[in-house]
Amino acid sequence: MKVSRNEMIAALSRAYEGAGHEIGDYEDAAQLVTWSQMAGLGGFDRIALPPLAPKGGATPRLVFENDDISVLDAGGADVCEHGTLAAYLMHSKANKSGFAIIELANCRYPGLILHGLSIVAQQGVYISAYWKDQAGSHGASFESGATFPHYWRVDNADDSKEISTVTIICTTQPALLADAVTRQVEQPELQRHEISAAQFAANYNQALELGIEVDPDHWDALNAAAWPILVPSNAQSRAGAGPA
Repeated sequence: MKVSRNEMIAALSRAYEGAGHEIGDYEDAAQLVTWSQMAGLGGFDRIALPPLAPKGGATPRLVFENDDISVLDAGGADVCEHGTLAAYLMHSKANKSGFAIIELANCRYPGLILHGLSIVAQQGVYISAYWKDQAGSHGASFESGATFPHYWRVDNADDSKEISTVTIICTTQPALLADAVTRQVEQPELQRHEISAAQFAANYNQALELGIEVDPDHWDALNAAAWPILVPSNAQSRAGAGPA
């Protein structure tokens, strides 16, 4: 079946709200998952349903920080909880010194951070991100001003990688990113998959025009995850519902 972008964002927002996420957080989560699904990276088909409950504090734990580097511990949380915050922290540091590295450790669904990185890249910086998960090793790089990244994946699956660390490098000077972009490329013995920024743009525009393909059972499970926020049907709720 196919659904529209607005339908998916609304359903995901309700589901994350139903899981206990705060206003703003569940809206961010819905945007991250929908953007990833429309671009062709998946996301909707990989998240737990019902979504994971929030893991605690409004911000991740700061493990280490200096002028150029920050290490954050997400505590096992979905990257939807802290990914956007990490992206904006990285951008702030890069604007001050021209270069920044952020590590977001102990997070789930690390690939969903790309939407937040896209928003930052469009403000005129160069970004690369790396992570490992159960599918393999991943990398993505954004040109300055770009909406979509160049992405690669190497098939060295690790079933134990339910929790991941995302390393993000951001700079205002492309030369500083050259070594970072190529540092994990030379693995000729492993199968490598690449998706260009142009292909991501085509995928996104096609989904926007024709709808987002989803599995009906997964869609039903998503909508069922919103039940905790629905008002129970009783005489009082029906009385406040307005005229029929």
